[in-house]
Amino acid sequence: MPTMIPNATIFVTTSVLLGLVAVAFLVGTLRLPPQARRYGYATVLACGAISVKYALMSAEVWTISTTGTDESIVRFVGYTVAWGAISYVLGSVADAGRLKTAGVFVCSLTTLWGTFASWVLSGTAETAVSLIVLLALIGLVYLLFGALSRTVVTTSDHRELLYTKLKFLVLLAWAGLLVLGVVSAQNLGLLGGFVGLVTGSYVDLILFVGFGGLVLRNATALEETAASTVLVSFLDDPEADGTATGVEQDVDAST
Repeated sequence: MPTMIPNATIFVTTSVLLGLVAVAFLVGTLRLPPQARRYGYATVLACGAISVKYALMSAEVWTISTTGTDESIVRFVGYTVAWGAISYVLGSVADAGRLKTAGVFVCSLTTLWGTFASWVLSGTAETAVSLIVLLALIGLVYLLFGALSRTVVTTSDHRELLYTKLKFLVLLAWAGLLVLGVVSAQNLGLLGGFVGLVTGSYVDLILFVGFGGLVLRNATALEETAASTVLVSFLDDPEADGTATGVEQDVDAST
């Protein structure tokens, strides 16, 4: 009977692959116009965070016992950093303003950490957390396909096209991650630990390689975004022509 590949080997392999991709994204970022590089750096951060996450998981750093198996908290910390970077790019490209962008990030984190909590809790608490996760996912879909989709159409064709591609990639990734969470050993137990790890690694590769590739291949959209959008004051240039802060955009939208 063939020997199953150790979990650590899967983690290390995925970490190395994503690390190499992060380096490639850094090279691609440095080829962007200076004012647009901050969005490229976000792809490097996202990919690098997941690479580090897998490296630490291979060393079994910060694990906790859940229903069915041990789970690494580092995994969710890495996702938190990565989804922060993704939310920043989505909000910037869509010209969504700080409040809506924060909403995307909060819904993502609620879905993420709620899934983790559902693996640890049981009974009524697990049911309540699962309901919260469902509501957060609904909120995320509303923001991506409702609120942000309405703001991006007021920008440019290049930005709208990039945002549309990104939102479908994000939706596809979340669908894959949630399905894995439901059928995992911690919940329905339909997937063994090995199959779950391989499938999860594959989804991560698709999401973060796709995210970086889409962003870096759309330099025109990034330049237009950098020229007109301030989302995070210490990252974005507040003196760019035609700039309005995210808070100002939200106030204007409500008047």
